[in-house]
Amino acid sequence: MARRRGFRCAPRVIVPIGLLLGCLIAICSGQQDLQLPLQQSCPTTKYFDAAKLICRDCPSNTFPNSDQRACINCDGSAGSAYNFAFGYSALSNWSPALLQSTTTCACAVPPANTTTVINQVASSGTLYQRCIVCPANTVANSVGQCIPTNGLSMPLTPSEMLTRAMQSLGFSMSVAQATQAFIQVPTASGVGTLTLTISSSEPLATLLGPAAYNCRFGLGADKAACNSVANLCALVMYDETSAACRLYNGLVSQFAAAGGGLSSPPPPPPAPRGTSSPTTARRTIWRPETGAMPWLFYTGAGYTDDPNMDLQVQFSGGSLASGQVSVLTFILSAYALNGTWLGYNVWSSQFQLCGAPDLDGSRWTRFGWNYLNDCDIDLTAVLGQLADGFTGGGDTVMYELFLQTGTSTMYPIPIKISNKDDLDGNLLPDQGAVRRFFFLDKRLGYSSQSRSLQAVQYPVTMFLQVILRSSPRDQIYVPQLFITYSGWQTDTTSTVNMDSSAANEQRYTSFAVTYSNDQDLVDKFWYAWQTILIVFEVALAFPAMMLGVFRYIKKKRDQADLDFLVYAGVVIADYGSFGLAMVLLTVSLYYLTLYKLQEEVYYLMLTDGQLYNFKITVILAIVGQSLGVLWMLWSQIRTDIFFIDWEKSRKVLSKEGSREEAAPISCWRMLMVANEFNELQSVRITSPAFTLLMVTLILDGCNVIAAGYVTPDANDYHHYWGVTTSIILRFGIEAFCFLILFLGQYIFKRLIYYPYVANPVTQFVDLMFLANISTVIFDDTHSGYYIHGRNQAQHSDATLRDLNQELLKEEEGLTAQRGLVSGASNPKLADNQLFQMYVTDNIRKTYDAKMLQLVQQATNDARNRKGMISTFLRGAGRQRDNVLSAQQEISLLFKQMIDDVERNAATQVTDPTYVQMVLDLPPDSALNNTAMVHDHLDAFTRTMFLGCEVRLFVFEALFFCAIDMSLKSVAISALITYVMWRFVKWFRDSWGEDNLSQKTLVDRHFLI
Repeated sequence: MARRRGFRCAPRVIVPIGLLLGCLIAICSGQQDLQLPLQQSCPTTKYFDAAKLICRDCPSNTFPNSDQRACINCDGSAGSAYNFAFGYSALSNWSPALLQSTTTCACAVPPANTTTVINQVASSGTLYQRCIVCPANTVANSVGQCIPTNGLSMPLTPSEMLTRAMQSLGFSMSVAQATQAFIQVPTASGVGTLTLTISSSEPLATLLGPAAYNCRFGLGADKAACNSVANLCALVMYDETSAACRLYNGLVSQFAAAGGGLSSPPPPPPAPRGTSSPTTARRTIWRPETGAMPWLFYTGAGYTDDPNMDLQVQFSGGSLASGQVSVLTFILSAYALNGTWLGYNVWSSQFQLCGAPDLDGSRWTRFGWNYLNDCDIDLTAVLGQLADGFTGGGDTVMYELFLQTGTSTMYPIPIKISNKDDLDGNLLPDQGAVRRFFFLDKRLGYSSQSRSLQAVQYPVTMFLQVILRSSPRDQIYVPQLFITYSGWQTDTTSTVNMDSSAANEQRYTSFAVTYSNDQDLVDKFWYAWQTILIVFEVALAFPAMMLGVFRYIKKKRDQADLDFLVYAGVVIADYGSFGLAMVLLTVSLYYLTLYKLQEEVYYLMLTDGQLYNFKITVILAIVGQSLGVLWMLWSQIRTDIFFIDWEKSRKVLSKEGSREEAAPISCWRMLMVANEFNELQSVRITSPAFTLLMVTLILDGCNVIAAGYVTPDANDYHHYWGVTTSIILRFGIEAFCFLILFLGQYIFKRLIYYPYVANPVTQFVDLMFLANISTVIFDDTHSGYYIHGRNQAQHSDATLRDLNQELLKEEEGLTAQRGLVSGASNPKLADNQLFQMYVTDNIRKTYDAKMLQLVQQATNDARNRKGMISTFLRGAGRQRDNVLSAQQEISLLFKQMIDDVERNAATQVTDPTYVQMVLDLPPDSALNNTAMVHDHLDAFTRTMFLGCEVRLFVFEALFFCAIDMSLKSVAISALITYVMWRFVKWFRDSWGEDNLSQKTLVDRHFLI
């Protein structure tokens, strides 16, 4: 077919010499300029060529007709012709006519004894006003017709015209085949499609024959007829095998070869900025010569990369007069299906089946504002819009799309129709474009044979793509409109696809506009992404992973086992995902700032479809952090906790009164300490409820989430209907909000609330000191934490008066320091009660054998006796005597260990340097003796939520952002995140309480 060939200039016998010379001149003139003048009206002496959309001069001695769509010549010849199209006779004669005025012709010398009429005819591509001599047995009427008086000669039927047109263009096809239409409709399941055959489609049966006939035998003079042929070819999805497209291609070949409708080539355009001059540029022709026929098909590829479209873009201000615009103006040239030109329209909120507000529906024309309007529609909505005035009062309207590039110039926009690409097997994005499209159609699916509407055609997707050039940065490629059509069966009596025509069926449709970067800028984005990823993962996360694994090995005393492999996997996932979270935070904040604050056009935000790697990174980050949180919870609820009661027994008389004996030591102090420890386990520095509430109020209530809209304006926080959001922009503004709330709460608690109001860690340590109870915590086999709570009072189980006196002595400095190493010269060390502890293998084995194994056995017996759930909810019950005895033995063991460390503090107690605090490695002396390291950072809170605040907050923020990335709802994401947090807290409280009860032998009934 003609549209599959490039523009060819090889000389042929049928090509006139002038056409060949014109082609050679065009080749030498440089890049083909597709830009057209925007002309709303023509001077009275010119006519408007509806096929070419330009004003032309009428030749001398001719004048425009009444609608200025053609030029009329007074036919000064005489002759006869058959098949007179406007009269009724098969044979007509005419006599010379002359120009009577500037707008009419008259008969020069009518033949004697005849009646004449002035009628308009097309001959050899020219419109004439002829002096028609009414033949015998006819008489002229008042409207310029020769009415027969003795019989009527009928004109050609549409079928006869169609047959003659096809024969004249060198191919044959039955009328039934030529007027048959095929519409693709979805199957009942929606998985595939079926082809619905429309016999004797109404526009093909009534319009195609007359249009092709009048265009062919009028040699292109009837512009409306030629337009109608092109419209019908577009209506059947440019199917090369259809009669409409074969007729169009045949007419193009004939007119182009005969030189019909040719005009002199335009002068070379000025070279756009950043390009070579036209005389040296490579010649590329995307618009083939079509003669009198309208242009339908692009030839070649790469038509979106046309430097002749010299339109500069910016984010605000500008005008077409200055050549810099922030609002793109798209012009629609509309045609009725019969080829009548309907004029120009500005494209604003049209073509949106889902409906749109007047103002918001056209915001997509602002440069950089991505737009999406999608919904599910039913057949009633489609049929309702078919009667809309915009679509020509129910008629199918064909459109050509232009971009206005100046006050009086416009550039044609290519249309990519996926249905056509499927027929052609074309997979290239910049090849196979066409010029005309329609919005809604119910004429092709109307059968003249059955007189029923069997199907309508509608756009499933309409997608306008505008791509920013990488150089110069303020120019764009030629925009391109992508359309996918589908059919909707309306004839419920058909058995082809009856289920899909149910009245309640809903189908998806969308209208979208995307402003994006060219591939070079996209590649730069991912290059920057990879650079940041390498920095965080290789330079930061990897050393942290290695340090974590090395620390674990050192604490395990070089004993690798299955737990080590599990821990190594968790560490890699945990630190790696934390690095990914930092990458996400850095990249999203950087591009949020860059995109929103750029004053000149520098970068457009990537579409969500281009951010696949970003989505994968979010998923990997949340999965890794979830694994880290689960490992943290598992470790914390398996922590070994032991309370050492330093209280000395009072001496009391025996029941006989004859001797003194040791009185029992009260357990209430230990119960109180256990309760406070239990409450401390899930205390947070930040408040998740407050955080999520503020996030919702700020993002949704104050509409700060509007920063996630793909609108390059940092000061605009209004809600715009249909304007799309970007997952990277939403992630950035949400992460920034979480970061500010975290820093605000953390700094307030650490610098103000904890030092001057109440610090839960300090309060707990003070309580232990007053209760004369120390705590040993094992978070690993040989390592853990020691909280020194031994005081110098004679008894802690005393009256308030005695307790106040002891505190007064401490205040006046009459007692030793609280710390384990109270004799240290450094007051800070002498008063320190928190230590990291490393015990020998013998101590650990003794603790396991005498205490933990009995505790585990008692718990298992209770589970077998009461059931696992009942034991979990109500506890194991009364402890056995052997377990209580074991507790006393272990208490004595730990007391001896502490006393030994206190006596040998110089060798067994270490004050770490800053490097040692960061590395957190056990001292070398821990292999043979118990070692203590001063804990200046409250490291024992790692066994609680307090010491894992950053991890928990990062997890919450990631979880929220991951949910919002899918749901695009701040309120719902906050609610789901809060429910998740409540579950995590319940899990930690419940299992932590159960663990505390088992390890300290304090029944759960006393943990309130």
